[in-house]
Amino acid sequence: MSTLKVSALQGLSASSDAITLANDGTCTANITNNLSNRNKIINGAMTVSQKYGTSSVQLSATEYYFVDRWKNDSGSSFDMKCDASQSSEAPEGFANSMKFDCDGVSTPTGGHNGLIATFLEGQDLQDLKFGTSNAESITLSFYAKSGSQNNGHVYGVYLAAYLNGTRNSQTKGFTVTSSWQRFTMTFAGTGTAQSTAINNDTNRGMMISFSLASGPDDKKNYSTWTADSNLSGFTGQDNFFDNTSNELYITGVQLEVGSVATDFEHRSYAQELALCQRYFYQYVDGSEYSSGTSSLCNVIGYQNNNAFGTLQFPVTMRAKPTLVHAEGTSYFKIYRNAGSGDLNSMTLQASGKNGANINVYNASSGTSIAQDQGGFMLSNDTGVRVGFSAEL
Repeated sequence: MSTLKVSALQGLSASSDAITLANDGTCTANITNNLSNRNKIINGAMTVSQKYGTSSVQLSATEYYFVDRWKNDSGSSFDMKCDASQSSEAPEGFANSMKFDCDGVSTPTGGHNGLIATFLEGQDLQDLKFGTSNAESITLSFYAKSGSQNNGHVYGVYLAAYLNGTRNSQTKGFTVTSSWQRFTMTFAGTGTAQSTAINNDTNRGMMISFSLASGPDDKKNYSTWTADSNLSGFTGQDNFFDNTSNELYITGVQLEVGSVATDFEHRSYAQELALCQRYFYQYVDGSEYSSGTSSLCNVIGYQNNNAFGTLQFPVTMRAKPTLVHAEGTSYFKIYRNAGSGDLNSMTLQASGKNGANINVYNASSGTSIAQDQGGFMLSNDTGVRVGFSAEL
């Protein structure tokens, strides 16, 4: 048996090493198969849509989460006139994308910005080594395609790192066509990344976003991490909101450490859902049931017409959540003492990262909820929505 001793292995037509061997017997390899836990992005394949399902959300200057972990981010109150939804249009190997349909012309001026963004916690980014001379490069990859009207449009990629809580950024551009393409781009660990660390906590550590419109004041070409607290687009990008026939689809978003874009890391739906539920948990969705009836929780009467219930979350949420719900006449029902009482609404009494107490009260049927009386509570309408939000 003989030993081949080399310092690196490289493909015949390659310009970089596939495997680099160190003197201590270890090696570093550029591998493109599905190693786990590479992708920093949650719901990059757009499979989870707890709040709206496949229903579209009208975007505007107000910011909304639509598909889980993805929201519109509007700078200087720019009106993002489009419908956002989870779509079944997707490239080979994927089932879903997020779709944007422009439904009104809106022209950015000054510091206007219109972006589609997701945020990562700072504590999940410490392996990037920001704040040191060894700050890592990171590689973003994604699939995108346009409609026929905006075929050939250039849009921006805006990455922002929250270095010691202050936004620093890099920008790049990409050109869409009416066919699916996979885009890959590497953001070097240079500039301010080598002098200031990402905050190590549950707050925003990085923003990954696609710029669909940007005013002339904020079109930037940052090729190294640069301190700039403003949202930014990319120099030379187009305006997605210039024609009501414009469409854009995005999926397969992956952010990983290093300068190589590996195969997209597909996670099971159960894994992706649990990751999303750290930030938003849809407890009850009445539209899932033909009658609108779904169990909520056990309750106990505190005083007449006033009762409390406890809800438990399936995963630990990022922070104490807020209650997000729809309410209306007789939206809820409590069964107790061989009878029932209809309820219109609820409030959040208290919440923690693992559960919440709700206060429900009777305002419609005249059937009282007696003090110390126990029962169980159901949703009572297809319009019922009960969720908890701890979004970044």
